[in-house]
Amino acid sequence: MARNQNNIGTKMQSNTGKIKPGAGRTKKKKFKNSRLFKILRIALVLIILLFIINIISDLFHKNSDKITLVIGENKISLKHDVLLDEYNNFYLSLDDMANIYDANIYYSNDTIITTYNKHIAVLKMDKTTMSINDTVTEINGTLKKKDGIVYLPFSDMELVYDFEYLYNKDEKVLIVDSLSDSKSEAIVLKNCKLKNGTGFFDKKLEKVKKSEVVTVLGVEGKYTKVRTNSGNVGFVKTKKLDKVQVKREKMDEENITNIKVLDEYSVVDSTYGALESNDSATQITIPKLYNILEDFSVKNTMDLSGAKFTSYKEWANNNNVLISAVVSMDASMNKLCSSFDTRTYVINSIYIDVIKNQLTSVCIDFDSIDDTEGFYRFIIEMVPRFKEAGIKVFVKYKDGMNKERLNKIVDYVIE
Repeated sequence: MARNQNNIGTKMQSNTGKIKPGAGRTKKKKFKNSRLFKILRIALVLIILLFIINIISDLFHKNSDKITLVIGENKISLKHDVLLDEYNNFYLSLDDMANIYDANIYYSNDTIITTYNKHIAVLKMDKTTMSINDTVTEINGTLKKKDGIVYLPFSDMELVYDFEYLYNKDEKVLIVDSLSDSKSEAIVLKNCKLKNGTGFFDKKLEKVKKSEVVTVLGVEGKYTKVRTNSGNVGFVKTKKLDKVQVKREKMDEENITNIKVLDEYSVVDSTYGALESNDSATQITIPKLYNILEDFSVKNTMDLSGAKFTSYKEWANNNNVLISAVVSMDASMNKLCSSFDTRTYVINSIYIDVIKNQLTSVCIDFDSIDDTEGFYRFIIEMVPRFKEAGIKVFVKYKDGMNKERLNKIVDYVIE
């Protein structure tokens, strides 16, 4: 009996104390053939490939002679390269300017006419002057052609398109900010990483050095979204930044979103009584006050300095009613729009009289439009001139007009 127990103990010791030859290799072989191992191997290969691609991409960017354009927090895709001349003037192509700033930019006979906000500018090929709202200004660059492509002197267009720019020569990055947008900055307190996200595994974009000034774009928890002087946009830890300094507040424009036309009060009269207030809409009248004659002169339909119209203006002011002076036309739109000089003459004639009589709005109401594109061109060039003086421009809608296009140009389309 004792012998049997010893034999059992020996067998147990044999089974538990010794490992069968090849058992470890079998487990490793099973792991290598497992689905998990294959997934990990593929993931590792992908990580290595991404790492190599990022290195090649960074090297290519650093060795490229192309200038990168950054506007706000966006890298802009361009149709043509940014040009830089020996005098450090930057140039953007006509196509790119149209895509970025002025979809209605006009080019003919080696002349550019471009509008933006309160500005209308005229540039002529190879001339070192530019007309802005009829004022001639000296510029450093010129309108020019290269390989059949028209280029505008981007450095000088800051006067028209209301922007500021900074060029990082080392990184070949041109950074542009709109003067109508807000801007905040902060000083970096310690060297830190700029990453493309707030996660642990997000890509490092660059190392930001202590004392560098970064543009602050927003705050997300413990991280702040910034743009560096290299034009890179990403996230740094908020504690790495000094107090944010507001450099410029956003410029908000007063937009008219709803209009109520008081047709029954649109005939000039001095006997109208008090009106009930209307908080839901801007109340306006549209009296016919101007007419463009066939010789392109602009005629008043009544004496705007007389007692009758003066009384009418007082009634409108007392009742919070906006008078929008209707401009009608006997002349041919096709003839009116035949040249920039003719258009400018008519626009300035209306503008001078509107200012003289202290009106704050005009309404374009042309019964016959024999040149649709010419009509849009007239409005496009008229709006900035009037906007500069705070004068609203409305258009009375007619069949065949492109309302969506007009809404992008004028203050309001009256239907």
